Amino acid sequence: MRIHAAAAAGVVVVGAVLRLPPLSWAVLALAVGLVLAAELLNTALEAVVDLVSPEDHPLAKQAKDVAAAAVLVASLAALVAGVFVLAEALAARVL
Repeated sequence: MRIHAAAAAGVVVVGAVLRLPPLSWAVLALAVGLVLAAELLNTALEAVVDLVSPEDHPLAKQAKDVAAAAVLVASLAALVAGVFVLAEALAARVL
């Protein structure tokens, strides 16, 4: 969560420096929100799995792994969205 929060803060700083238009801010806000929500859901699922299955169990491991994979997928999608938004803004400044 700390890494994602730091990345989000970095994106906000870069977006402010580039003076992104409102639509770009909306895309970035949705991407950041998706990742943070996925991270929170992952944490909640892991807590519930630990509560229900304190001992090691293959299905508990699978549930945790799939939840972590969901965070990874959300993070990669946010990265792609951020690259498109920020690359476009950087290109507009340079050209």
